[in-house]
Amino acid sequence: MKLTQRQSLLASILIKQNGFQTVKHYAKKLNISERTVHSDLKSVEKYLLQEGYQVERKPGIGIRVKRSIGSPPKTNELPEQNIYSTNGRREKIIQLLLFENRTVTFELLSEMFLISRTSINNDLKFIKKILTLGNTVKIISDSQGTRISGQEKELQKAYLAFNQYLTEEKNNIFEPDDEKKEALLSQYYGEDIVRVCTRVLYGYIKKDVTVIAEHYVSNVLNMMIILVYRVRNNHHVEGLGEVENKKERVFFEKSAQEMLNTISLRLNLQFTRNDIEYLSTYLISNRFEPLPTKKKYHKVVSNIIEKVSNSLKMDFTEDQKLKDQLMLHIPPMIYRLREGVQTTNPFIDQIKNEFTIVFNLIWVILSEYEEALEVIFNEDEIGFLTIYFQSAMERAKLSKKILIVCPTGIATSELLLNRIKNVLPSFDMLEVASIKEVAAIDLEQIDFVISTVQLNLVNKKVIVVSPLLSDQDIKNISAAYNEQFMFSKEFADETQNKLSNLSPYVSEEFIFWNENFKSKSELLNEIGNRLQKAKVVTDKFIESMMSRERLGGTDLVTGAAIPHGNPKYVKRTVVAIVKNNKYIKWNESSVKTVMIVCIAEKDTQKIKGILSDIYQIVESKERLNQFTESPTKEALRRKIGCETLE
Repeated sequence: MKLTQRQSLLASILIKQNGFQTVKHYAKKLNISERTVHSDLKSVEKYLLQEGYQVERKPGIGIRVKRSIGSPPKTNELPEQNIYSTNGRREKIIQLLLFENRTVTFELLSEMFLISRTSINNDLKFIKKILTLGNTVKIISDSQGTRISGQEKELQKAYLAFNQYLTEEKNNIFEPDDEKKEALLSQYYGEDIVRVCTRVLYGYIKKDVTVIAEHYVSNVLNMMIILVYRVRNNHHVEGLGEVENKKERVFFEKSAQEMLNTISLRLNLQFTRNDIEYLSTYLISNRFEPLPTKKKYHKVVSNIIEKVSNSLKMDFTEDQKLKDQLMLHIPPMIYRLREGVQTTNPFIDQIKNEFTIVFNLIWVILSEYEEALEVIFNEDEIGFLTIYFQSAMERAKLSKKILIVCPTGIATSELLLNRIKNVLPSFDMLEVASIKEVAAIDLEQIDFVISTVQLNLVNKKVIVVSPLLSDQDIKNISAAYNEQFMFSKEFADETQNKLSNLSPYVSEEFIFWNENFKSKSELLNEIGNRLQKAKVVTDKFIESMMSRERLGGTDLVTGAAIPHGNPKYVKRTVVAIVKNNKYIKWNESSVKTVMIVCIAEKDTQKIKGILSDIYQIVESKERLNQFTESPTKEALRRKIGCETLE
C-alpha cells in the first residue's frame, strides 16, 4: 500500500522511537493535530504490519512500534514475491552477479526461479546487453557458470547502467517524488549511503551550482552512491593514467576531495587519491556546456537581478558572480523550457523547505517574463535560481550561517533542522554536522552555533538544546539570536505581532468566510471570478494561477495553501483569504485556509514583505488555528493589524 509523505514520516518516526510516546508528542513533531495523527495511524498500522512491525498501545502511556514475533529483519533485497516476474527475476540475477559477485549456474537459477533453461538463457542475454552498455565489462559464461569481470572503473559504469535500467523500469514510481527513488536505491546500496551522498551533493550544489550541469545532477548522484558503495566493500578505482589539463581540474579535484572528506567522516570510510580523481573526472564530464550567450539576455538578467533586489530589499546589482552565474544558466534554461527538455532537480523539496520565501518570490517575479520569453517556468528551474540568489545573500553577509551539531544520526538531525528553521529568519543558511566534522569546519565562517551536546569552541557561544527541541529550547535560541544579531527582546516581541506588510492588502471585501468549496479547481475558479468582477485581476489571472499549481502545489502540511498568479494579470494588489468549512485535497495536503496572492507589477518590490507576513501565519498549525478562529472578518483584520475602518 502507498502512504502519503506525512504518513511515511510518521511511520519512520515510530520505527526509530524508543519506548512509548503519546499522540500529542507525534502531533507536535509533525506539526499536525492529534485527530490527524489518529487518522494517519490507521493507514500506517496496516503498512507496518506488512513490513513486519506491530503497533502497541497502552492507555494513558502512549504508542510504540515493535517487530512482530517471527518476523525477520528487513534486508537490502527486493521483496521475494517480485522475483517470479520477468523483471523481478532479472533484477535478482543482476543482484547476484553485480552486488554479491557470485558465479551463477543454470542449475542454480532454474531451481531458484522454477523456469526453463531457455528462459534463463534469454535473461542472461538481456542482462549482458544492460550491464555492458557503454563500458568494457565482460559477462563470462563457461563450464564454471556465469560471472562478471572488469576493471573497477568499468564495473562502476555497469552499476550506473543498472541504475539507469532500474530508473526506466520503475519510471512510474519515480514520477510522484524522489523519496521513492531514494528508497529503491537504498535497497541495493544501503539507506545510509544514499542519504549521506544526497545531503553532501546538495551542500556542494548550494555552494556553487554552476560547476555541475543541472541536467546531470542525478547522474552525478548515482555515480557518487556507486563509488561510496564500492569503497565500503573495499574496492577502489585504479589505473586512471596520466591526467590531462591539470590546471583546469584543480577546482573540481578540490570539490571532489571536500565531498569525499565529508562522506568519510559520516560513514567512517577511507578514499584513495584515485577515488578523488575519478569523482573529479565525473564532475568535469557532467559540467554544463552553456549555449552561446546572446546579448538580448543581458537585459533580462539585469532586470531579474534588479527586481529581486527591490523585492528582497537587498542590492545584488554589483554582484558580478551572480550576473555571471545567471548568464550561464538562463540562456540554456530558456532553451530547455522551449524544447520541453525535462530538468530534474533532486533537491527541490529541500530548497522549497529551507528557502520558502525566496523560492516563491523568484517564481512570482519570473512569471512576469513567461509571455515575452515564450516559456512556462517549473519548480525545478526556480529551485536552481533560488540557490543562486541564496548564495549571493551569503556572499554579501545578508544571511547568517548557522551550524547545527547533532551526533545522534541523520534522521534526528533532519527533524531538528526542520524545527530550527521555523525559529530563525528565512534567509539564514543552516548546516548540519557531526562532532567529528566540526573539527574540519572553518568556524570563522559560522555566525551562530546550536548543538545537542556540550562543545568547547574558541570565541563561539554555543546554544545547547535537546534533540527534540523543546519550547524552552526555542525560546533560548530566539533570545540568543536576537541579542546577537537583531534587537532587544522587547522590540522583537513588539514587532513580531505586527503584519504591517500584509495588512494594507487585506480588505473585508476579499475575506471569504465559511465557504463550502469541494475542490481546489472550484475554489480557484470561483474566487478568481469574484476578483475579476471586482476589477482586481484580468480574465487571464485564473489560468496563470492554475498553471502555477500544475507545476508544483502551493499547499503546506499545516492546512493552508498560498496560490498566486502572474503579476502581469493583476490590476491592483490584494490578498484574498478563504476559510472553507471542510478540508479539501489540494496537492499533497488537505487545506481549509487559502490565501490567494494577487500582486500587481508596480508592487513586486513588496513581495518579500507580504510573503514573510503570510508565512508567519501559516508556517505552524497553532498560529494558523489562532488566525482562522477569528469569529468575524473584522476580528481577523484586527489580528493582521489592519485599520479598524476601511
